[in-house]
Amino acid sequence: MFKFQLDYYRNGQGLHIKTILLTILSSIIMVLLMLIPGIAFIIGGFSLAASQDFSGEPSGGGIATFLISMVIGFILFILMYIFILIPIAYGILKFYKDTDLGISPRFSDLFMFLKKGNYVKTLKLTLIIGLISVAMYFIVYIVVIIVEVIFFAIFGTSMALLQPSSGSEGIGAMSISFIVIMLFMILVLFALFIPLYYFVIFIVNTVLVHIDQRSLPTITKFSIGWNITSKGPHSAWKLLFSNLIYIVAAYIIIAIIGIIAAVIVSLMPSVIQILFAIIGYILFYLFMFAVFYFLYGSLMNFYHKNKNALYPKNN
Repeated sequence: MFKFQLDYYRNGQGLHIKTILLTILSSIIMVLLMLIPGIAFIIGGFSLAASQDFSGEPSGGGIATFLISMVIGFILFILMYIFILIPIAYGILKFYKDTDLGISPRFSDLFMFLKKGNYVKTLKLTLIIGLISVAMYFIVYIVVIIVEVIFFAIFGTSMALLQPSSGSEGIGAMSISFIVIMLFMILVLFALFIPLYYFVIFIVNTVLVHIDQRSLPTITKFSIGWNITSKGPHSAWKLLFSNLIYIVAAYIIIAIIGIIAAVIVSLMPSVIQILFAIIGYILFYLFMFAVFYFLYGSLMNFYHKNKNALYPKNN
């Protein structure tokens, strides 16, 4: 059931702690970089607060400075995200990729896609992925709206048909009708989002092809990424549902442990309750970090298995 996650764990034995520490360090660096556009937001907030008169109303100049700062901050955020953070995120994926291959990840790889020769190709790939993602978002958004319109039309019709019924029987029938239609809509929406997860696997595989062979033409990377996703001996659907069950199981475990812990802690003094609550939050985030760590690792393992089967000469 969890073959990809387990194989990633086996392949990276002795390297997981280093990969996790490098991921944490990289995340801290990314957060610090995001403080640069954050300065503009802070300046805007301070200028707005400082321009207030005795009645608490900000001046026109303060509002103008605030709005300009917000616009500058937003533009800096977008530029920072596209031109710096995404290439760094590719470097983080390199950590996971090396770990699955049994290779010790290097911190210097975090910045390898910001270097000359890699940077422009990385931006080109990122731009195309961004355009495809935006198109996918609008398609899904339109489909969701259509589903909601159909739902309200069916529900409205069912209410109109049941309206002549009076008393508790009519109300009960309307409630059951609403529940059935609502469950049906949830299932339809869930089914719509499954292809999105498949699309994410395809995009991740394309990025991993870029990490492997940066000299390839961009379209060729997409072609190979699609082949690895759809034509390899290991099914992407198996990976998808494996990770879905994996996440659900993780949340069930957290819920069970959380309920048991809450019952036990409720019997303790207030001071100890606060202490255990802090410890509980820390353990929760550590657990979820580990869960998603092996989820990302399963994507690396899937990529390598299908890539090695389809393109053995490039291993």
